[in-house]
Amino acid sequence: MGKIHAQEIIESFSPFWWQCMITVTILIVVIVRLPLHWKSIKRRNYDYLIACILIINTIAENIYNYQTGYWNLQQSLPVHLCSITNILCIILLFNYKQWIAELVFYWGLAGGIHSLLTPEFTAGMEGYNFYSYFISHGGLILVVAYIIIHYEFIPRPKSWLWALGYTQIVVIGVWIVNYLVNANYMFLSQKPIVDNPFIIGEWPYYIIILEAVALFHFVIFYLPFYWSQKRKLASNNVSNN
Repeated sequence: MGKIHAQEIIESFSPFWWQCMITVTILIVVIVRLPLHWKSIKRRNYDYLIACILIINTIAENIYNYQTGYWNLQQSLPVHLCSITNILCIILLFNYKQWIAELVFYWGLAGGIHSLLTPEFTAGMEGYNFYSYFISHGGLILVVAYIIIHYEFIPRPKSWLWALGYTQIVVIGVWIVNYLVNANYMFLSQKPIVDNPFIIGEWPYYIIILEAVALFHFVIFYLPFYWSQKRKLASNNVSNN
C-alpha cells in the first residue's frame, strides 16, 4: 500500500489562486475557440486530441504517484465525481451520446466550477499532481463549453432531474467503495477542508445539504436553455401568426 498524501488547499481569491484561474481560463478559451478560427481543423480529429490529453493526464498522474510511492486505494481510484465525469468526457469525445453529454454537462459544471473556486488537492500539490488537478478539472469546463459551441448541445427537458437520479446511484456505489477501502471519495465519509459556503454542518448532515445544493445547481444550469427554447417557441408562434 502506498503512502497517504496530506490534503492541501489553495486559498480562494489569493494572488496565487488568481494566477491559476486566469491561466486555466485563457487555456480553455483558446482551446475551445481554436477550431472556429483555424478552419483546416477537422472536428473529429480535434475531439480525439482533447480526449487524448485527458487520457494522458490521467495515466501520467497515476504513474507519478506510483513512482513516488503515493499510489493507494484511499486516494488514487477514479471514483470522485469529477474523476468519473472525466472518464465520461473521454467517452463522449470518442462517441457522442446525448445522455452522456447531459451527465457531463451537469456533473462537469458543478464539479469543475466548485473544484476551481475552492481547490482541494486530495492527493497533495506535490509535483505533477498540481498540474493534473487543473488539467482534469479545467478539462471538465472545457468539454462542456466545447460541446455547447461545436455540437450545439442542448439538455433535454427534465434532464436535470434524471441527472440527479444518476447521482444517487453514483453516491451509493462510491459509498460502497469507501466502506471497502476505508476512503473518503466524494467526501462521503468526511467533509472537505476547503472553506465552501455550501459545506454546512457535520457528517452526515452536510451530505443531505449538498444533495439539495446539487439539485439547485442542476436547475440553474438548465434554466438558460429552457428560457432560450421558450423564446424561440414564442418567436415562431408570432411568425406563424
